[in-house]
Amino acid sequence: MGTLQLGWAAAGAAGSPLSKAELQPELKLGTFIHNMKMLLTLFLFLIGSQTSVTQTPGSVDTEEADIYVLIDGSLSISPVSFRDIKIFLKEVIKMFNIGPNKVRFGAVQYSHVKRLEFELNAYSKTNDLETAIDNIRQIYGDTYIGEALTFMQPLFKTAREERAGRVPCHLIVLTDGESHDSVKEPAERLRNEMVNIYAIGVKDANEAQLHEISGSKSRTFFVQEFDSLKNIKNEIVQVIRSEEACKEMTADIMFLVDSSGSIGQENFLKMKNFMRELVNKSDISADRVQVGVVQFSGTNREEFQLDRYSSKSDIFSAIDRMTLIGENTLTGGALTFVADYFKPPKGARPVVKKFLILITDGEAQDEVKGPAKALRDQGVIIYSVGVFNANKNQLQEISGKPELVFYVEQFDILKHVEDEIIFGICRPHEGFNINAFISQLLV
Repeated sequence: MGTLQLGWAAAGAAGSPLSKAELQPELKLGTFIHNMKMLLTLFLFLIGSQTSVTQTPGSVDTEEADIYVLIDGSLSISPVSFRDIKIFLKEVIKMFNIGPNKVRFGAVQYSHVKRLEFELNAYSKTNDLETAIDNIRQIYGDTYIGEALTFMQPLFKTAREERAGRVPCHLIVLTDGESHDSVKEPAERLRNEMVNIYAIGVKDANEAQLHEISGSKSRTFFVQEFDSLKNIKNEIVQVIRSEEACKEMTADIMFLVDSSGSIGQENFLKMKNFMRELVNKSDISADRVQVGVVQFSGTNREEFQLDRYSSKSDIFSAIDRMTLIGENTLTGGALTFVADYFKPPKGARPVVKKFLILITDGEAQDEVKGPAKALRDQGVIIYSVGVFNANKNQLQEISGKPELVFYVEQFDILKHVEDEIIFGICRPHEGFNINAFISQLLV
């Protein structure tokens, strides 16, 4: 197994409160239920993971990584709240195997000034880390998260040099308010240097800035009070671990995209953004994850097959060039058409897990059960994502299992199922078809 390293930093200031009103009616059951659903998804992923676990009770064995925490120490945070932050940090480190060749933690505190509390290589034992966290003293001042993110760049550069660039880097940013400077550009620079950023907002944190910091809704977290941080520690740690496991994934993934007239240009753009996000969360290369896209309506249109592109930027450009067909919805015919794309002449690789992600907003005007079963018998795992008027019974006929079916009321909500699909692709599937596996070996 690999190793994880952690580091810290801090910030603060008043800002606009986060709103949960964007959630569609089916998700408006409250933050608690949403968080529990995410935790259950992550737990199921862990149960299915092939990664061996040899660790102390309650800890998490993960791939190699360096983690810094950037801690808000601004004036808007009370002494009691700052104490809650330190309690949260100590609880998080207990969930990892700490050691020079395992998990390393580092910490930075920030306001309008930045203070390095301790580097990744400073402490190699959990008890020493806890003592170091207890010794952190609040610096107060205004909130400048952008400057703090820039401050982190040389620290991660040093971390990469120490481990020859082979260890994934993570940054956990804690804040309770709005930054007085821009966060988008420095956060993008860090992410371009392969740093995974997790933004945790408390109380008056600015929602837009949190998303700019993390670059992904799945890496953005919010709690109303500092003493509630302890309630999300499991979710954050498991997201980190599951992302590491996904980096070892090999898969051939085809998107089958509804391009009928009922979609419309605005929703078509949202569907393309959904595909981009799933691609962005995958390790794209000829040796890891290959992606292809077929559109369907009354006719079928190949956008690109699996081995056409081997970089995210090329795939993004190809997705951006897609145009709406705008006819009726012949899903069954499309399932038959896409079957050839899971064979070597279309770029598929033998003995690699194969997935089809179907996205549709309506009812198929032809028969879907037979073509879908033929695909599944070929060893293809089908995820069906239905929006608004999609026929739920048809979606289940296509996927064959209810846990592979996702339904949302609006295209805006597609982002809420991204992680569940990615985690599902990462974990082993009981429905693996041994006959299809043997057939691939004989191709």
